[in-house]
Amino acid sequence: MKFPVYFLLIISLLFASVPAETTDPTAAASQVEVSGIIIDPDVLMPYDTAVVTIILNNSGQEAVPINHAMVYDKDLDILTDNYEKVGSIGAGNTLKLEFTVQARDKTGIFYPVLSLDFRGAHFLRYPFRVQVQKDPIEMSVLSKPETFVEGKKDQVMIHIGNPRDNEVSGVTITANGPGHEITPVSYFVGALGSDAAADIPFNITPYGNQSVEFTLSYQNGINQHNVSYTLPIVLGESRKHANPVLSNVIVTNEAETVRVTGDVTNSGLETANGVEVTSAEPAAPIFPYKLYAVGALKPDDFSSFEITFKVDANVTEVPLRTSFKDRDGNIFTSDTLLEIPRTEKVVEQEQASPIPEKAVYLIPVALLLLVIIAIWLSRRNKA
Repeated sequence: MKFPVYFLLIISLLFASVPAETTDPTAAASQVEVSGIIIDPDVLMPYDTAVVTIILNNSGQEAVPINHAMVYDKDLDILTDNYEKVGSIGAGNTLKLEFTVQARDKTGIFYPVLSLDFRGAHFLRYPFRVQVQKDPIEMSVLSKPETFVEGKKDQVMIHIGNPRDNEVSGVTITANGPGHEITPVSYFVGALGSDAAADIPFNITPYGNQSVEFTLSYQNGINQHNVSYTLPIVLGESRKHANPVLSNVIVTNEAETVRVTGDVTNSGLETANGVEVTSAEPAAPIFPYKLYAVGALKPDDFSSFEITFKVDANVTEVPLRTSFKDRDGNIFTSDTLLEIPRTEKVVEQEQASPIPEKAVYLIPVALLLLVIIAIWLSRRNKA
C-alpha cells in the first residue's frame, strides 16, 4: 500500500527537476509604456525649475525588471540624478518616476528623452515636450487722474493680464509710496489663468511728489517672479474739481453792519458738497447771517446767499470765504476779496441844503429890511 505513495513522490521530483517554460524578457518589456507625463509648471520661464512626473504602466502578465532610468537633453539642465536601481514593475501595475529639470536662457519647445534600460531586454526611449516661454505677467495703469491734488484722495486702477499659455498662482500686488496714504497697501488676486485679466483699484491721497511703486509678484509653479511699475505723482490743480464762484455780489453798508448778498455757482465738473459762505478777518461775522450754508451744488448749479459782518471804518477790503467738501469729505476753501464802500451820510446832508449855513441867520434880517422899505415907499406915495 505504500508503493503508490513513493511512486508519486518520485514522479513529482522528476517533474520538479525539469525547468519550467519562461516568458521572453523582450516580449514582457514591450508591455511597459509611458501612460502619462505631468510637468509642473506646464510652461517654464527662462531659468525656471519644473518637476516632471513620468508614469509607467505594465499592461502585461509578467513583472518587468528595470535596471536604471534617466532623462537627458542638450538644451535643458537635468538636476535629478539617474535612477540606478529602479526595481521591477509588476504585472498590471504603474510606477512613477520624478525628475527635476531647469530651463536655460533659451525659449521655445524642447524634447528631452526618457531612457529606460530593462534587465535582459532592450531599452525604451521616450521623448516628451517641454515649453519655455519668456512672456511675464503684464501690469499697467488703466485709469488715473490727470493731475493729483495734494491731500485729495483719487483712485488709480491697475490692470494685470496673463499672456502666457499656462496659469500662474499666488498673484499679489503691493503699493509703496513714502509719505502718501494708500489703500489697500496690498491686494491678493490668487490664480490667474491663461489670457485672463483683473482690475485692482487703489486709493491714493498724495502728500508730496514722491512716486508710487507697484510690485506684482506671482508664482509659476515653484518659481517666484516679480514685475514692477512706477507711477509718477504730479501735483497740481484738478480740471474736474468743483469750483464755487461768487457773482452778483451787492454790498450794503448799514452803519456798523455790512450786509452782502449774491449768488454762488459751481463752475467745476464735480459736485460741491456742504457749500458755505462767510466773511474772514479783518471782518467779524455777526447775526443774523454769520455763515450761510448753501448745501450741495451740482456742476453748473447755483444758489443765493446772504451774510452780515462788522468791520472797522478804515478797512476797505474783506475776504469772503467759500468752503466745500468733495465726495471723500476733504474740505477746500477759497477767498474772494470784497471792496467795502465808504459811508456817504454826511455828504448827503451837506448836499441837501442849497443855502449856506451862515445864510440861514441872514434871512430874518433881509425880511425886516424888505418890510421897512415897503413902509417907507407907501408913506412916500401918500405924501
